[in-house]
Amino acid sequence: MNILSRLFGKYRKPSKVVAKERLRLVLIHDRSGIPPELLNIIKNEIITIISKHVRVDREGIEINLSHTKGRTKLVANIPIVSARRGHTADHR
Repeated sequence: MNILSRLFGKYRKPSKVVAKERLRLVLIHDRSGIPPELLNIIKNEIITIISKHVRVDREGIEINLSHTKGRTKLVANIPIVSARRGHTADHR
């Protein structure tokens, strides 16, 4: 596999790998007992709360469930664009 094609986005995962990742996600959702609709509600609420303090790239947000060592975890990747004006670091 050519390193340049990987760097410039021409690399695609084999369909076997993609299918395995999708199956893993389905199993995690089943084990957690959290339906996709509830996960979507949670995602929207997290975005609403965080957006009060910082500007986020809504298109780049990823919120998923992962399962390790018998526990399900909510994993959020939220790109922050900038802080909102008028917010200070000390809000206790």
